[in-house]
Amino acid sequence: MSPLRLRPIGGGAERLFSRQVRLLLEIEKKVWDVNVLAIFLVEDHPGHSYVAPVVEKGLRGVYIPIVLDITPIRVYWILERRWGIDSRKSRRAIIEFLRRYKTPRYVPLKKDTIVLSFELAHNLKHDVYDCVYLAVALQEGAGSILTTDTDFERLAPAIGIRYENPVPIDVLKKFSNHQFQ
Repeated sequence: MSPLRLRPIGGGAERLFSRQVRLLLEIEKKVWDVNVLAIFLVEDHPGHSYVAPVVEKGLRGVYIPIVLDITPIRVYWILERRWGIDSRKSRRAIIEFLRRYKTPRYVPLKKDTIVLSFELAHNLKHDVYDCVYLAVALQEGAGSILTTDTDFERLAPAIGIRYENPVPIDVLKKFSNHQFQ
C-alpha cells in the first residue's frame, strides 16, 4: 500500500494550504529548560544577551519552542527565591511573557513520559529532574534542548537530540556569583 500523499487539487488556495502544511511539518521543535526562560526574562543576567537571540528566534516562529506547562511557575520560584527578585516584578514579567507570546507550545507530561523520565535517570545515571526534559523532547518529537546546563552536553546525544547552549563557558562561570538588581 502506498503512503498517503497530500497533493494540491485545483487553484491557489489548495496549493497554498498544502505548502503551509508541509512547512509546519518541517519546523524544528526545541525544548526550553527552566533556566532559559528565567534568563530571558532578566535583562541584567550575565547570560541574557546570549540566550535572548535564540529565544527570540523561537518566538518569531523560526522553530517551535516546547515548554513544560509547569515551567512558568518554576521560573517564578527561581526569580523570587534563588535570584531574590521582587515577587511583584517576577509575577509581572511571567504574566506579560505568557500574554505577549503565542508561539511557545506548553505541554503536559504524559504518564508514560514520567515513567520514561525515571528510566532515563536510571540508565543515564543522572537526576530525574533533568531527564524529564529529555523525555519531553522524545514525547514531542523535538530535535534539541535549549539550556544553559552543561550536563545536557552528555545527556542529549545519548537519546539522539542536540544540545544547544548559547552561553560561552566563561560567562556560565559567572552565573553563581551574579547579584541581581
